[in-house]
Amino acid sequence: MSATFLGTNMLITLAFCLIPFLSPDRVTASPHKKIAAFYNGDCSSTVPNPCQICVDIKGGGFVCDCPQGWKLGSNGFSCLKDKTWKPDHKFPPVQSEVVKSEGERPEPSAHGDTQNQSGPKEQQVVEGGSAQDVRLVAQNPPDPLELGAPGSLPDNDVVLHRSQDMKAGLDPPQAMYQVRENGADALDNNVWPDYEKAPLPPLMGPPDFDDDDNDDENIIVPPPYFDEGDPGRMAIEGGEVVEPPRASSACDGIACLHNGSCVVEEGYARCNCPLGFAGSYCERELEVRFPRFRGTGYLALPVLRDGYKEFAVAMEFRPEAKNGLLLFSSEFEDARKDFFAITLNNGLVEFRFDCGTGQAVLVSPVPVRMGQWNQLIVARNENRGSLQLNGADVVEGIAQGAFTRITLRQNLYIGGYSRMTSISARVNTSKTFVGCVQHLIINGYRYDFRKGGLVGDSEFGVNVGECSEGLCERVFCHNGGTCHAKTADTHVCLCPLGFHGDECEKETAVQIPRFNGHSHLEFKGLGRSVLAFTELEVVVKPEGRDGLILYNGYTHDRKGDFIALSLRQGHVEFSFDLGTGPALIRSDAPLRLHHWHVIRASRTGLEGVLRVDEGPEVKGQSRGAYTQLTLLQNLFLGGHHNLDHTSRHANLSSSFVGCIQKIVINKRPLALLEDNVGGRNVEPCQHPCEGEPCMNGGECRADGEVYQCACPLGYTNSNCEQELERLPTKPMFSGSSFLMYTNKDIVKRVTGNKMDLQLYIKPRGRSGLLFWSGQEPLWEGVVEESSANFDYVALGFVDGSLQLRFNLGSGEALIGYNDTRLFDGKWHFIRVQRDNQDAYMEVDWRQIVEGSAPGTYTMLNTNRVVYLGGMPDVAKATGRRFTSSYEGCLKDMLLATDFKVKLIRHANSGRNVVQCRKHLDV
Repeated sequence: MSATFLGTNMLITLAFCLIPFLSPDRVTASPHKKIAAFYNGDCSSTVPNPCQICVDIKGGGFVCDCPQGWKLGSNGFSCLKDKTWKPDHKFPPVQSEVVKSEGERPEPSAHGDTQNQSGPKEQQVVEGGSAQDVRLVAQNPPDPLELGAPGSLPDNDVVLHRSQDMKAGLDPPQAMYQVRENGADALDNNVWPDYEKAPLPPLMGPPDFDDDDNDDENIIVPPPYFDEGDPGRMAIEGGEVVEPPRASSACDGIACLHNGSCVVEEGYARCNCPLGFAGSYCERELEVRFPRFRGTGYLALPVLRDGYKEFAVAMEFRPEAKNGLLLFSSEFEDARKDFFAITLNNGLVEFRFDCGTGQAVLVSPVPVRMGQWNQLIVARNENRGSLQLNGADVVEGIAQGAFTRITLRQNLYIGGYSRMTSISARVNTSKTFVGCVQHLIINGYRYDFRKGGLVGDSEFGVNVGECSEGLCERVFCHNGGTCHAKTADTHVCLCPLGFHGDECEKETAVQIPRFNGHSHLEFKGLGRSVLAFTELEVVVKPEGRDGLILYNGYTHDRKGDFIALSLRQGHVEFSFDLGTGPALIRSDAPLRLHHWHVIRASRTGLEGVLRVDEGPEVKGQSRGAYTQLTLLQNLFLGGHHNLDHTSRHANLSSSFVGCIQKIVINKRPLALLEDNVGGRNVEPCQHPCEGEPCMNGGECRADGEVYQCACPLGYTNSNCEQELERLPTKPMFSGSSFLMYTNKDIVKRVTGNKMDLQLYIKPRGRSGLLFWSGQEPLWEGVVEESSANFDYVALGFVDGSLQLRFNLGSGEALIGYNDTRLFDGKWHFIRVQRDNQDAYMEVDWRQIVEGSAPGTYTMLNTNRVVYLGGMPDVAKATGRRFTSSYEGCLKDMLLATDFKVKLIRHANSGRNVVQCRKHLDV
């Protein structure tokens, strides 16, 4: 159905009535056989014609009937197999034989005959009729196929359609039919309507397919069918024809579902469907995201509360008619005083507003682009207004009189109004809008056209369709992807992790994730691990000015605690809510697109701090008295699988576009591609690491636009391209290095109830993990330091203090030693001994520090792995007791006084380990 047809208000609607009598000289009907009368036309002029057998009625109109062995369905036009019918031997069986031709499509003759001028003529064998009068007759119509019903034509089935040469006076067995095979018409479209392009009208609700004994009861009234040429049907029964009902009674027998209401316009009836429902009888449920208006409806949004002095409106719409009301609100229902309206008048946009003492009328200098998206911006400040359409010149105007404020008490209507006749003189149109609306932003707020509740803003509406309906029906997304409407007329394939591309057709390894605005990664949430303190560090390269970077919430009902990082108009926004009101902290300057930036955000209780790159700190505070943050849902990065589940106070409507290189939460880095529990549409970011620059099994670690290679044992240099001539005897660790051991002779001397470790160190950095063996931390997500109670033993530096820490399962022991002489560039001897719960640490053969672990446990149980000089993820594995690896040299390691560890040869693997230099910089 064309939008132009709708836009001119030329909808042809249907009305039904029961007609008890049909003229016997036309069609003889049984008492239980339904026959439908259609007014406003005849058999030859009505296109499309829904009948299988069409019979003209004296005085105008026509009726539908069916051949013997078939009966009229309860909708009045389709034919059903009559299971009770027995053949009447008055007429011999009708047979047909069709010889298919490989020539061109048959052309109709003047008498309706079909001949192939370039191929053999189709041959017919007909009994009980002449070949000239009867073209092709199917002997056994398919069962239980309902003739003419949409979607009822399987491959290779034959369907009977009324022939143009049908004589109204013939009995059904002698009526003429055309054979349609595989849905192809044998007649030219000028002679017979193309039912593939103009399908028969749909039935309301479940059709009554088997109504053998119920023809007189529970008649399903066929729905209004809004299409050009639809003849305004009225059901009849029993053979008596009555006059068409008057407009006042045309709704009799029509039941609109879901609180829809029947209305009569120009003598015909139709259903007005409430918001959320569509279809001829309002039988179909529909979610409206991009509303479509057909000239008979409207959508009502909440009253505009902040437009008293000024407002700014930005909207995107696609008109299909040159006239109609696009946006409207007023003080009174008839707009007799304060109001504003945006209308189309002969293709030009008009912005009218009245502060109570006279209108301002602003008209666009250029017309709208019909059938295309148009961008409109209108603004009003007191009694002054402006209008700009599609970037053309700005039009300005002033309202008459001295008043400068507008009072608005009515809903904000879009697409039309519930009482158009009462405001038509004020807004200069009596027509409602025909077309689609994609975006509406007023005073910075983007409206959600879905029905109000947890998410949408719409309060009510009538006859509102969805512009994106059917968009994904012909889209195929590969590798398990799913189609989603991106806008009113564009789609996106949502791809599972590991695949990307327009149709999820690409499979590429990802080093650094890129997010395309419909992407996200999902991680276990922070839970109660950040009750009092939360610290975030994010390295991003944005490609768009808006979008969600990070979000973790409390519930899915858009309420309660949350924490979020996002971009809005290029500025970074850090927001959080502890349950009594949000804090919103915004960066002073917008980010430069396509450049790497470091965002640091933290909160301590109510107080929050945001810093971008080396810029100044911006501070803010959440509302209320609560000071703790609880986040029970999963954490999302780069977007969200359903933005409807995010807090209203976060005001998130789009996802991030760009690359995210690094996330650190409370000193713990997230492994973006290993720690996630789900995601979609993640693709590789353009970065040197994507080219795998590290050779010989080296691991590429991104740092902004540059990278570093973590080289395996035996290789060094910037790209791990250089093989060491000799393995190190005194290994040097760079702060990103480690050696790993699983040798049982080493592990058994570390675990159990005793340990004796001796080694020489030459430290350079004042913080870093030197020695570790332990279990996996018993946490979910990121946990508080005190909550990870797992077995381990550790030796390392924290801010210059050498610390021995161990836990046997019932509490931690901490033994510390402070002496700045350890960083003098010389070798220092360290010895650590543990006997059951007691331990001591000796430095340079003289300083002894002692301590004991609490509880009763005496055995150390680990995962039977020992790390030296660091480990792959120090902060995560140690529960943030240490946050970096050791910087410096190490030699002569001895276990249990008798086992000398061959530092390189005993190692299973390692990273970035080279020979210690003779003079170590201090």
